[in-house]
Amino acid sequence: NTRSAQAQLAVSIVGRARALLSSFNARAGDRLLMAVDLRGRFEDPYPFWNASVGAPAQRLRDDLELLPQLAESGLCDAAKDISMAGALGTALMLLECSDKGARIDVDAIPRPANVDFERWLSAFPSFGFLLSVREHHVDEVIARFRERDLACAAIGVVDASREVVVEQQRNAALLWSFADSPFIGAPGAHS
Repeated sequence: NTRSAQAQLAVSIVGRARALLSSFNARAGDRLLMAVDLRGRFEDPYPFWNASVGAPAQRLRDDLELLPQLAESGLCDAAKDISMAGALGTALMLLECSDKGARIDVDAIPRPANVDFERWLSAFPSFGFLLSVREHHVDEVIARFRERDLACAAIGVVDASREVVVEQQRNAALLWSFADSPFIGAPGAHS
């Protein structure tokens, strides 16, 4: 029995899924999409982008239902929620698990107006996902998010290089090489 003077949260979910979105299913040639709810604000001084407090409960439930719908319809089978690692760090996790690399255009990343971009890159959004989507499904997946007033854009292309390169205004730089070192040491990823 552990006790703490600070508030803590524990969550458990039980259920059955008909199809899954896995971090291990990205394929070379996929488009890397970022979907995020920009209708929020930072919870200062933290990196948490809160788009849930004050939002209608039904809208939040319907927004979250998009993910299993994408999986069950066969439009997507590879995704990861954007975590405390921010958009780029989460992309590294997804790509490492899938033993892939990518070229990411940081200028294509959806972002809220009047927010510092460097801060946004490290944000942990309450609703934010990276999806690795086959080319022929990209337009449909983007449309499904946009129908719900959620931002969604193609931000990169998955490849077999096992390197993640970021591009901005025609400049490119190596962000990470999984051949040189693991990011999270994902089990099943190439060593």
